[in-house]
Amino acid sequence: MAPKLNRPISPINNTSGGAVGVLIALVLVLALAGGGGFWAYNKYYKKEPLRSKLASLKVKGELIRFTHNQVSTALYRNMVMMDDILVMMDTELDRLKRIGKKFPNQRGIIASQTEALKKARERMAVVLTDVNATLEKMYVTWLVNRSEGTGQIRSQKGTLTRQLADAIRGEAALISRIRSNPDAAG
Repeated sequence: MAPKLNRPISPINNTSGGAVGVLIALVLVLALAGGGGFWAYNKYYKKEPLRSKLASLKVKGELIRFTHNQVSTALYRNMVMMDDILVMMDTELDRLKRIGKKFPNQRGIIASQTEALKKARERMAVVLTDVNATLEKMYVTWLVNRSEGTGQIRSQKGTLTRQLADAIRGEAALISRIRSNPDAAG
């Protein structure tokens, strides 16, 4: 009879499966860490590219960059948010027109919603246009005389940021209604 050879235990021929379980757990932990890192990078570190134009208002790209780089990032974000809301409102108006054509006997329902949306859009567009005109004056002043332009920036950036924020807050109920409707423009 041949003597039994003692083979060393390796993860592959381990009969209890302990090493295989450890290896699987290690792979899962590494996958979770990698996935968590990817999520954190996309959520917190990945920078959104700077917009160079607005869809609802014709604005020079250099004015938008000036707003972001020299005036205030909060003002820039409010401008972009206001632009997105105006585009969403335009899309919603188009949707309501399509519904009106599809159901001509129900124009009363659609007309009241359309009218309210048009008035809200107009109010917001006026505020964005006024802020843009002020920013343009500020930009030209800054190009001509940096110290005077910087003074204007310091004195007006908070006011301009609040104007946009107040306009958005003033239409919050309408914006929320549009966003909450799955068929609406989103």
